[in-house]
Amino acid sequence: MNTTPKIKITILMPALNEGKTIIKTINDCYKHTQYDVDVLVVTDSKIKKDTLEAAKTTKARIIDIGKGKGKGYAVRKAIPFLKNDIIVQLDADYQFLPTDLPKMIQPLLQGYDVTLGTRYQRGSHIAKDSVSLLRLFGSYGLSAVTSIFAKQRITDVMAGYKGFNKGVLKKLNPKTDHFGYEAELVLKAEYYRMKIINVPISYRKRKEGRTSVSSIRDGLLVLRTIIGVGKYNFWKA
Repeated sequence: MNTTPKIKITILMPALNEGKTIIKTINDCYKHTQYDVDVLVVTDSKIKKDTLEAAKTTKARIIDIGKGKGKGYAVRKAIPFLKNDIIVQLDADYQFLPTDLPKMIQPLLQGYDVTLGTRYQRGSHIAKDSVSLLRLFGSYGLSAVTSIFAKQRITDVMAGYKGFNKGVLKKLNPKTDHFGYEAELVLKAEYYRMKIINVPISYRKRKEGRTSVSSIRDGLLVLRTIIGVGKYNFWKA
């Protein structure tokens, strides 16, 4: 009989307009019985209530921030509730797949501090028409600029699939309320000389709900964050 304790995993799931997909996303996370899985949903009922109501039908823990301040704000408010060995941030829209969780977790068990899910390098699989041409070029551009400031190749900085070893996310302590926090996490990890690895994953076409991301508006906000945070990486010894 195997009595080895299971690794405790918290899936941090920021969710806004995902009432039609969040139940499947949550339930598929719990199918990974090789881990002790805890799903923590962070939602904002001030903007949308259907996601909150759907999440309540599962066994996930739920935080309703109710402030309308953005995804980065939601993640920051969840940090005090993250106590397990490994944290994986996973979007609730079922475009990033829970089946890839072991890929995100394994490098953390081997000594990496941060795993970055990527749709855009060898070994990844991206469904046809799942990313518009404008968003594709925007993602490439933001990842390229991040790579310069991070002093290493970052292939998909905006992917909503990231893993962190125990205590890492708390140390990174993101301050950005909007989507730019994704890049802030990567750049701060480099600043603290953490071990980062890109992990090829799968990405499917969105079939339910709608994204709240504006390619141009949010892209400019993210770029400003990259420059603002990344400049400190050049000043460190």
